[in-house]
Order: sequence, then structure tokens, then C-alpha cells
Amino acid sequence: MNRHTEFSGIQPKDHFWVEIYHLMNSIVQPRPIAWISSISSEGAVNLAPFSYFNICSMNPPIISNSIFFNRDGSEKDTLKNIKATKKYVVGTVSFQASEKANISSAPFDASVNEFEEANVHSIDRGSGEPPFISESPVQLVCELNQTLPLGEGAGVGTLVLGNVKEIYLSSELKDCEWQKGIPPEVMNNVGRMGGDFYAKTTDVFQLARATVDK
Repeated sequence: MNRHTEFSGIQPKDHFWVEIYHLMNSIVQPRPIAWISSISSEGAVNLAPFSYFNICSMNPPIISNSIFFNRDGSEKDTLKNIKATKKYVVGTVSFQASEKANISSAPFDASVNEFEEANVHSIDRGSGEPPFISESPVQLVCELNQTLPLGEGAGVGTLVLGNVKEIYLSSELKDCEWQKGIPPEVMNNVGRMGGDFYAKTTDVFQLARATVDK
């Protein structure tokens, strides 16, 4: 294993934020992807993937997403919808669904239904409820806990914390002992890398958790 003993410093404040954006994305990887289904207060459906996604707490379960402002400084439709309705659904992105998820990331107008544009099948959950994503084997039904604005304008994120109120598993996962976790090869998720690159999660290895003798 290489040992690194000499380093060059980079001061983010001295560089255009997009340069730091590309650098950070290539450092913090692979990143899990949340495929978020939301609905506006007027009933317009939205679907978009976000790779700044993680677990924050577990009792009760809370997840986080960071949603950046658009390049013009306006809020993304997903953030507007979550703030307005307090409801959203998070689906996973498998290798098979990665192309559709990528299409749904395009900056469509708020009136456009990304389910239709990306040929993603939605599952209606009733009036005022964001639909399930049929291409995702897992659906996390979330209720907004809080949003934390980290500033305003292009390149700035808003941290969204959501309470996971319900977890739905596809019938295809019925033989999994979900209490011990779903095997990664069954999920077949992809992770976001830097630039236009993604990673498959099928090349895995195991390490037993380290312990300390007492």
C-alpha cells in the first residue's frame, strides 16, 4: 500500500465553486442515490435523483438529502414540493434503472412529469400522495422533519431531513430476511462517482467489524 507523505493544499475560497464541485464529487464516492418522488401543492408530480443522500439516525429512522439550488439560483422543484407538502417517497436506483434515473435528472419545467419523460412507471397512492416508483424494489415513505438552508444561490445546498414513516419492499424480495438486511446483489444498486461516472455495487467484499478485547 502506498504511503502519502507530501501534499499540496487547495483553498476552496480561491477557486470557482464549480471547480471545487468537480473535485469534491471525485473525492466523496461512491455516493448512494435517492430517487425522489414528490408532488406539488397543485398536484404536479416530480421525479428526480439526488446523490447527496445518507442515513442520519435510526431510532426513529431519519435520512438526509442535500438539494442544491439551480444554476440560476432558483429552488429545484423537488425542494419546493417537499417544503410545501411535507411528503415524499425515496426509491433506490439499480443498474437496470440507471439510465431512466439519469433522464429524470434533466432540468425539465415544473409542469413536466418526469415519470412520463423517462418512461418510469408510477404507482398511484391516492390524491395528494407522491407515487411509488415501479422501477425501484424499495420505497421509503418520508415526512419532512426539517430543512436547513446552507445559504442561497448557485452551488449552495439545502439539507433536507426526512422521517422514514414506512418502508415498502417489492414482493420479489419476499424471500430475503430483511431483518438482517437485503443482500447487495439483490438490490444491484449503483453509486454516483465524479463526472459522468457511476459504480456498480456488485463487486463487493466483506470485512468483519473490528472489536476490542475487554
